[in-house]
Amino acid sequence: MRLRPSSVLVLALAAALPLAVAPSPASAATTVARWEMNEGAGYGGTMTDSSGHGVTGAIGSKVQRGAVISGKTGYRFPSDGSDQAGQDRLVTVADRAALDPGTGAFSVTVGFRTGVSYENILQKGQSNTTGGFYKIDVTKGIVYCLFKGAGGQRSIGSGRTLNDSTFHTVTCKRDATGVSITVDGGTPRRINGPTGNISNGDALTIGGKKYCNQTTVGCDYFIGYLDRVLISAG
Repeated sequence: MRLRPSSVLVLALAAALPLAVAPSPASAATTVARWEMNEGAGYGGTMTDSSGHGVTGAIGSKVQRGAVISGKTGYRFPSDGSDQAGQDRLVTVADRAALDPGTGAFSVTVGFRTGVSYENILQKGQSNTTGGFYKIDVTKGIVYCLFKGAGGQRSIGSGRTLNDSTFHTVTCKRDATGVSITVDGGTPRRINGPTGNISNGDALTIGGKKYCNQTTVGCDYFIGYLDRVLISAG
């Protein structure tokens, strides 16, 4: 079959054009650490990391492993009648660069149950820490995500109280333009504004502040149950 001149021209142009390349999917977040908090019953010990990155933590001697409530297994953070300062009520994860948000997207997810109105769930650094800090805390029953860096501080709350003694899942996310909070898989609440670089030399603490004395600096100990903490970047 003889091709018409117009058909020959179309084929020649098609051969000369570069092949179209399908756009690559958006890069997924990378898991930094995943603490399922499902170690056997007991007190103290080592918190294992199921991400494969070996980001383990030291469980304080007053923190109970293997606590089962509402069908979930996790850690129980008890109240302390004396309320004295001490790291035996914390889970402490040694500093490493991957636990710092830096300048990129960064998220922290916690599964918890509490009936307390004022407490800190998790943090890396404190308000006066060089290099900034981030934390998840409870104020008047509302959970807040706070990130403070070289470019500013942003905090966003859950919009409703979560200290109702039932399990909730909260995700705090920081990106280049703001901070968001997602509660139980619902619609995120967001505050816009940059925070800039966040990178400090402090350990990450779960269950309260590391540097406190209960007089000039409150320890804000968490009282309740935690059954999961997940940290992701990107």
